[in-house]
Amino acid sequence: MANDTVTITSPKLVRASARDLHIAPRKMRLVTNLVKGMNAMDAIVQLQQAEKKASPMLIKLIQSAIANAKNNFSLDENHLFIKSITADMGKVMKHYFPRARGSASTIRRKMSHVNIVLEERKQGKAAKVKASFLNRAKPEETVANVDQQDAEAKPVVKDTSKKSQVFRTDEQMKMNKAANKRRLFNRKTGE
Repeated sequence: MANDTVTITSPKLVRASARDLHIAPRKMRLVTNLVKGMNAMDAIVQLQQAEKKASPMLIKLIQSAIANAKNNFSLDENHLFIKSITADMGKVMKHYFPRARGSASTIRRKMSHVNIVLEERKQGKAAKVKASFLNRAKPEETVANVDQQDAEAKPVVKDTSKKSQVFRTDEQMKMNKAANKRRLFNRKTGE
């Protein structure tokens, strides 16, 4: 009996990290959540448009991870996706600021560690199915029915005078204005 061995090729994971970045992890997470799960090249373009202090730091880190993938694993940079990206708490620098009566208050300057894991994914069947689902056109019959219904319906105006979102027709808006005028001129003047 021969032993059949099956080798499963797992995707190569490429890691890069940046430590002791002078930015709070809370502020870094705003930017890392923006690019989580994206294509690495698209993430760089997205970060170049974001006007945050963390953006240039994260661009450098992603470029470093891409360089690791190309040089160490010979992976194609167009097929790299961000599998995970984390912003963790680093060291805290403490400064003291003088306050009243000889006391001092602490200023905590937080640092963060950012770890990124890239994965190579080929665009396969799932991506094609998703693209075809998004690009499919609506049937002409349903579009025609919607157009006929829109022509028959009276125009609806959004009433912003109340806190709750109520949609009213033009006739209802006119009646509401008339009622408000009546209420305004029926008040006692206090003479």
